[in-house]
Amino acid sequence: MAFTPQAYSTFSFDEAVWDCDAFRAEFHYSLSGEAVETKRFVETLQFTASVTGRIDRERFDSLLVLIGAVAGLSYFKAANPPRIDLKVPGFTQAGLDYFRLVLREGMAEYAYRNDLGGPLNPEIVVTEPLAEPWARNSWRDVEGDPLVPIGGGKDSVVSVEALHRARLHPIQFAVNPNPIIERVARVSGHALISATRTIDPLLLQLNADGALNGHVPVTAINSLITLAQSRILDAGPVVMSNEHSASEPTLISGEWSINHQWSKSLEAELALQAVIGPQAGLNPEHYFSLLRPFSELRIAGVYAMFPRYHQVATSCNRAFRLDAKDQSWCGECDKCRFVYLVLSNYLAPHQLDAVFGRQLLNEEEQIAGFEALLGLDQHKPFECVGTEAESMVALGQTAKKPAWASHKVVAHFISTIPTLTDSHTDLEREVFGVHETTAGIPKVYESARSIFG
Repeated sequence: MAFTPQAYSTFSFDEAVWDCDAFRAEFHYSLSGEAVETKRFVETLQFTASVTGRIDRERFDSLLVLIGAVAGLSYFKAANPPRIDLKVPGFTQAGLDYFRLVLREGMAEYAYRNDLGGPLNPEIVVTEPLAEPWARNSWRDVEGDPLVPIGGGKDSVVSVEALHRARLHPIQFAVNPNPIIERVARVSGHALISATRTIDPLLLQLNADGALNGHVPVTAINSLITLAQSRILDAGPVVMSNEHSASEPTLISGEWSINHQWSKSLEAELALQAVIGPQAGLNPEHYFSLLRPFSELRIAGVYAMFPRYHQVATSCNRAFRLDAKDQSWCGECDKCRFVYLVLSNYLAPHQLDAVFGRQLLNEEEQIAGFEALLGLDQHKPFECVGTEAESMVALGQTAKKPAWASHKVVAHFISTIPTLTDSHTDLEREVFGVHETTAGIPKVYESARSIFG
């Protein structure tokens, strides 16, 4: 039966249920309208249990409310109704403001690609009284070993290795880990724990029947889940691997900025740091990105120093699909092209051939894809890739290397961009430099950044 998004007027976050024996959360949602049957959804989150069985329920429950609201955007997007009812008690004003921000910025790509006319701005109705914010003098300090979300790619590898070298004992964490994540975790030698997020199958059916679909702020969702897991384990801070480059918009349409990577951006990091104090009684330093001052190109240089990961890590999104048969690099997507390009600054052709199984810079049919990365198309791809400046600097540096200069893609751009191999001091300083950041980090973790030299 066809699903008609326009028939639904209200999305509701109805209930958050915590099973303290099973360490499992349930979130109940619904889509309703006057002339249609209400669609009801239940999402579950299974956490790794605490050895002691004890958790700080007040802080944890306050986090759970925020997780449920942000995770609920996966269901809200099926219809994009004009009203959202938040029926679960426990929202502070700060939590509500954070949810509005994630809805507007984290769903901007969804709104743009579904031609919704601008940032989302539904009416948000809180049906329970707002909770009093946690007093600043009651915020919990940062203690314990860091929890590091890993995704199977180069960035989290660098974070784990940086923390390891600084003797800060990282604990790896993943939401719904697949074999790629598990094999990368094994290579590191550090423990991997996980949480399982189970989407209601009704949503998948609605997607097939005509629901609106598109990008949701997955990093924001997973960040909140990791914070909750850290509270269950009484662990230390959540250490992300989000880079400086993630803050650049994918495109700007009039006054509307659309960033595929918004929930990895500095704005998103600062917003989450700001909300966890008043909403959940946690010191803002419970959440930060270790890699925030650095570009993707700079991070790739550190990753290249750890060849034991090169045959097992991948960040190709196609490899993470549920039906993926090949859990390696596809060689056909924007993510593959970008990672290949930045690594070509540090690895020889035969080394990258061994990693990707092909020579992407020697395939003429890849030229259009690299043009998009360089900003020679309308905008850079809707993908987790670096800035256009990074791609241009990376290609320029690679083009100067005799081992790469004759490769067909490189030769094409040498001939079409006369200044490609010239010295661009300011641009190179921007890409390779250390960027100041206003995001807080505990002083003890600053030593881990020394891995960048």
